[in-house]
Amino acid sequence: MQLVPPEVAATWPAPNYVDPVSRGPALITVELVTLSLALICLSLRLYVKTFVLRKPNWDDLFMVLATIFGTGVTVTVILANTRYGWNHHIWDLKLTDLITARKVSFAAQMLYLFSTALAKISILLSYTSLAVPGTPLDVVSKVTIGLIGAGQGSFLIVLLTQCIPTSSYWNLARINEDCSVREGSFLMAQAVFTVLSDLAVWVLPLPTFYYARLPLGQRVALIVLFSFGAVVVVAACLRTYWLWWAVGETWDVTWDAYDEWIWTAVEVHVGITCGCVPWLKSLVGFWRGKHHGSSRSRSAAAAAASRTRTPSAWTGGESARSKALRRQESASPMVELKETERGRLSDGDTNINMHPYEGV
Repeated sequence: MQLVPPEVAATWPAPNYVDPVSRGPALITVELVTLSLALICLSLRLYVKTFVLRKPNWDDLFMVLATIFGTGVTVTVILANTRYGWNHHIWDLKLTDLITARKVSFAAQMLYLFSTALAKISILLSYTSLAVPGTPLDVVSKVTIGLIGAGQGSFLIVLLTQCIPTSSYWNLARINEDCSVREGSFLMAQAVFTVLSDLAVWVLPLPTFYYARLPLGQRVALIVLFSFGAVVVVAACLRTYWLWWAVGETWDVTWDAYDEWIWTAVEVHVGITCGCVPWLKSLVGFWRGKHHGSSRSRSAAAAAASRTRTPSAWTGGESARSKALRRQESASPMVELKETERGRLSDGDTNINMHPYEGV
């Protein structure tokens, strides 16, 4: 935040500390809706991985941590808007409110870095656990994990050291003397890096589906399912635009950064949601298979009793739960990704060969 020149401040209207103009409840609504969606999808993902597939992994832990930090972003943003004037014009804020708002902004930026990095690493870990070792998807995913970790770690270090001491970040009387990094340049660099990394995570698995010799409907469904990540890329681009406007094109930062924080919420929470959505197909397949399996088992048992046959001879020794588990596993898009990476995908009783994917 740059100090406002006296000639600019002289053009502002008289401050209104009693009933200032407000931006309204849009930001809080978006924050709560997107956070709720992320929490629901994360809960369903954990249910699938823990109780259905029974294969929890490191990617689940990273997604849980991303959600915790993402929740922190929502809490700090709502707090700043309801108590410290982020939804008012800057000339309607007292100096104490500006200082507190800077403190909250510092915390929100740190939580944002952790949340977005952990969510993307979680998705990439899913790719590596499902890809065959040594294939392009496996290698590029691991390289991308390293780049995201190094990039976000570097931005975190800059955030913590741009002002020495750190408290000068919110001490407006010392900000010009103690802060050696231009905040606007730093924030724009971080925003562009986020857009590029979001784009990389989104497009990374798409070549596998594109080259797979699958039924057209199944191929399109898989690409569409994984392409929900495009929403995150769009949100990151819009966040970058409004961030550029707030740090470089206006002095009314608290008012004009309002839209930037809206798209920050969308990027953070929709990113978590997109990382969980592919697993929800497994849950639907499991419930559907369990219902159909139970119905068939009851019909088979009744028929067997009427014909005085044993249930095992009629069902072939496979329980309804086993059938349900097998059916839901085959319905998982993540399993389809793994099978596609190996070059073959089983569809019922038919093996479908995949076009070679750069040495797979």
